[in-house]
Amino acid sequence: MVVLLVIVQLISGDAMAEFFDTLIRTQAEGTRPGLGNAVWHVVSGALILAAMLIRLAMRFTHGVPPDSPTSPGWDRMLARLVHGALYVVLLAMPLVGAAAYLIPSETLGELHESAVPVLLGLVMLHVLGALYHQFVLKDRLIRRMMVPDRQDLHVPPVRPN
Repeated sequence: MVVLLVIVQLISGDAMAEFFDTLIRTQAEGTRPGLGNAVWHVVSGALILAAMLIRLAMRFTHGVPPDSPTSPGWDRMLARLVHGALYVVLLAMPLVGAAAYLIPSETLGELHESAVPVLLGLVMLHVLGALYHQFVLKDRLIRRMMVPDRQDLHVPPVRPN
């Protein structure tokens, strides 16, 4: 779900930037422009924050899935760093964006916008890690991500007689 909301963020980012520029320009007049299509950016940002808070609560209450036994030590450390950084960025960006909108603050708006390449880099590392596990280590990581409670739900292949 979060990945779809991030895609909405990227698509609606230009509309939000236009709105924010107008907001900063008209700030002295005491009026706020209408959100228009930037509403998609605001709503999806709020949903990302809510989803990440729920995920964080789930991590604290239920823990995380065990590492793959075939993962080398460097891989486990890198995975923890990338996951931790993703949580920080996906929690901080909506908070900073909301603060930039509510105050309004050009500095916070620039900080929010400058985090986009960081987020995209982390997403790229996350995807590359998943592909490495799937195609190099062949440890079925993507399946474990899709079916978190791994009770070996897969059906063994049928052998012809």
